[in-house]
Amino acid sequence: MNIAPIPGKEWRRFGRTARVPVRYRADEGLWRASAAGMAAACTAGAGVGILGAPTGFGTAFDVSAAVLLNAAGMALSCRLLAWLFRLLDAPVRPVFTGVAAYSATLLTLILFFGEMDFLFAAVVSLLYLGIGAAAGVLVGIWAGTRFGRRTKTAAALGALGVAGAVFFAFGGDIGASIPAWGDAGSDADKAAADGGSYPPPAETLDAPDPSAPGPYAYRTFTYGSGDDRHRAEFGEDASLLSSSVDGSAYIDGDDWPWLRDRFWGFDEKELPVNGRVWMPEGAGPFPLVLMVHGNHLMEDFSDEGYEYLGELLASRGYAAVSVDENFLNYSVWSGIPDQDMKVRAWMLLKHIGQIREYAADASTPFYGRIDFGSVALLGHSRGGQAVAMAADPDQWFAADEGLPDRSAYKIRAVIAIAPTDTAVDDKRALLRDVSYLTLQGASDADVSTFDGERQYARTSFPSSSAGFKASLYIADANHGQFNTDWGDRDEAPPTGLFLKKPGLSGEEQRQIAKAYVSAFLEATLRDRQAYTTLFRDYRTGLGFLPDGRYYGRFENARFLPVARYDEETGDPAIVTPDARAEAAGMAEWANEEALDRERRGKGNRGVVLRWGKAGGSYSLRASAPFPAPRAGSDPSGSAGVLAFSMADLSWELESREGDEEAVPRVAVVLEDDGGRTARVALGEVMPVVPAPRTTFTWLGWLEESLEDGKFKEEIEPVFQTYEIPLSLFKKAEPGLATGRIVRATFEFGGDGEEGKVMLDDIGMAE
Repeated sequence: MNIAPIPGKEWRRFGRTARVPVRYRADEGLWRASAAGMAAACTAGAGVGILGAPTGFGTAFDVSAAVLLNAAGMALSCRLLAWLFRLLDAPVRPVFTGVAAYSATLLTLILFFGEMDFLFAAVVSLLYLGIGAAAGVLVGIWAGTRFGRRTKTAAALGALGVAGAVFFAFGGDIGASIPAWGDAGSDADKAAADGGSYPPPAETLDAPDPSAPGPYAYRTFTYGSGDDRHRAEFGEDASLLSSSVDGSAYIDGDDWPWLRDRFWGFDEKELPVNGRVWMPEGAGPFPLVLMVHGNHLMEDFSDEGYEYLGELLASRGYAAVSVDENFLNYSVWSGIPDQDMKVRAWMLLKHIGQIREYAADASTPFYGRIDFGSVALLGHSRGGQAVAMAADPDQWFAADEGLPDRSAYKIRAVIAIAPTDTAVDDKRALLRDVSYLTLQGASDADVSTFDGERQYARTSFPSSSAGFKASLYIADANHGQFNTDWGDRDEAPPTGLFLKKPGLSGEEQRQIAKAYVSAFLEATLRDRQAYTTLFRDYRTGLGFLPDGRYYGRFENARFLPVARYDEETGDPAIVTPDARAEAAGMAEWANEEALDRERRGKGNRGVVLRWGKAGGSYSLRASAPFPAPRAGSDPSGSAGVLAFSMADLSWELESREGDEEAVPRVAVVLEDDGGRTARVALGEVMPVVPAPRTTFTWLGWLEESLEDGKFKEEIEPVFQTYEIPLSLFKKAEPGLATGRIVRATFEFGGDGEEGKVMLDDIGMAE
């Protein structure tokens, strides 16, 4: 379209050659309407984008400021571009072009800094602005007086057609992202090996529902610095005053910029010791449970999100404390301290020291009521790594004389919910004789890999210990819903807008946390061993757990290993100096490191087995009988179980692509030193459940464009521990000497289907 100077107006000379009109016609008609549509779309995008970068002054302030700044930026952009277009005598619509250029640039940058690939961010921004422009045109047509009914009707039908085409193009991706898992019983029934029906667990949970409130009344109160700019409960309303601590040995002054100082009102030398307490009524002493959040937006406080756990635990006779470490969290405006992981763990130990001081002061509610010989630490996300580090303090804090005396307290249990597991000073926590539990969701879009399995592998027990370690992988759980303040989207806007909601509701997810956390503490801090049954077999908790798919792992000090696969021997036939392996019918047979969703090593190894349609077998033979569990009072000599961990990898095979419910058929044959054998199908004990597939975004093809492609793999390979009672082998062959087993053979397939698994931690257990 030609742009002509307004009649009657003179042209001014600019330089020697260029002639620039005094002013141009303003955008009009549908050009103006489309520009208004893009402007509205950009304003909405700016308002949503600021939600991912809060200032701490409240949502209303943030959105209002974003809208005003966006309007000013858009107006300035249009002015500058209009001047440039006049200077160049370019035949363009200045307002339409200015709004489009500004909006596309702003929205692309918002999406790019939201961890989206730059090119893809630009494409998404242009598509979004195109929709805004089209909406503006549609409104312009319907509002305009020069358009007839036919034109308006045609425009409306065209809009409906475009919307239908978009839904048709992307509806399949949206539908595919919705979980379709049934209840645990029906899933397992379909997956039962050897065609067997869904078997009951070998044991039942002979204990009350651990998620139910207990008999204790309790009170809540806080302790804090007494001077908090944002939360009165740690400031003027704090029930107890605490002493601030100097973290400058771990946080460099440059890591605490002035914006962080201005927001909090303190620097790294005056870190507050703030906590929310749920204290049972009664004399005690009560076990102490410290709970700590992970990395969330600093301005969106996280410590109140575990109230549901604090109330439950206090009602069951635990002194529960939610620790405030929000000042160590990430901020869009002031970043995050480089050594935040170390300081998170250090602060937990400082809280133990502060509570010890309270417990010695007769004027406080803690006085004489805390059992410091029974301390548990619970952490979520980065907090889940921090609690493991705090339970192994000598690796990082051996020279710190300001920490409480190690002999004055004992950390007996660590619970990590969706934890990270990064190296700090090139070291990771090693837990010995500390019980460990980790929970993780397959729909976790923040910590998308099961890093808790790494710490599980680094947890060990002396033979005399009563402790154990356990893991639970939950098909439809995400990251944030374990904290009531984090919501059902695991990323802040705008990235969070592209993530679908998890299959479990927040209440369902927290019900799982309540049940497992409470049962774990009952078993480890109160020695109520009946609750260990839940960790050995999740099916014993289906009466109080939400319907879903669960994958559990368990090991205690009474596990007697035959094969660990921890070392690369170079020859898969060499398992240990006393045990050899052999395989038949295997297309692949190798000792390899287990890999996570991002194809990174998990820090532990296993034997990978792949068989063809005819099936295959894998045998372990020892030079002496396998170590036998203690017979106890069982006169048959068949007390104990054969235990092993297995991860189903059949989904990696091209022949099984699309067969999401397919699972391998497995049986185990034991042979004693007299040559007698007995065979038990795994389906008689526990079915192999298909690995959960997770699509994180509501547009499946978006998986590889967010967060550097960390969502591109649908499956995280996870282990399940299987325990086959020796009594079943004895039942199959009464003459079998279960105390003198020399060979274990795993039979796979035989059903005309290919398959692949990884085995680990094979041995005998009580």
